[in-house]
Amino acid sequence: MVVDVSLMLTLLQAIVVFFLLLLIAFAVPKLQPLLSVGIFLFFLLHILVTVVFPFGKVYVGLFAPLPDPFAKLLIGSAILYYLSELIAQHFEEAGYASLASLSHFAVKIAILTLWIQQTTTLIEILSTLISK
Repeated sequence: MVVDVSLMLTLLQAIVVFFLLLLIAFAVPKLQPLLSVGIFLFFLLHILVTVVFPFGKVYVGLFAPLPDPFAKLLIGSAILYYLSELIAQHFEEAGYASLASLSHFAVKIAILTLWIQQTTTLIEILSTLISK
């Protein structure tokens, strides 16, 4: 029930943000790109804190029987990748395609570094099995 109210409130806030962006586009057209990016980033942060992080905690709880770091790493990697895709798309629409590619590449490298410890452990286990 709390989640439904939170989602409905977020939907209402998205509609208010849309109307605010329309108002800015008509009232101050020269400041519209700057203000729309600021509102986008602020609203993205708000969505993360109110919807995505609580959903992630519930989703991690579903995978509690799995070994400890894997569920958190999988869900965290998926959320990071999706956010990177969203921000890169926003950069690309603003005309900064090279910056979008660079930021998306940096997040992919960050996701890989999150998995280095588990990959190292897996390679060690596989190498001991092969050497026997």
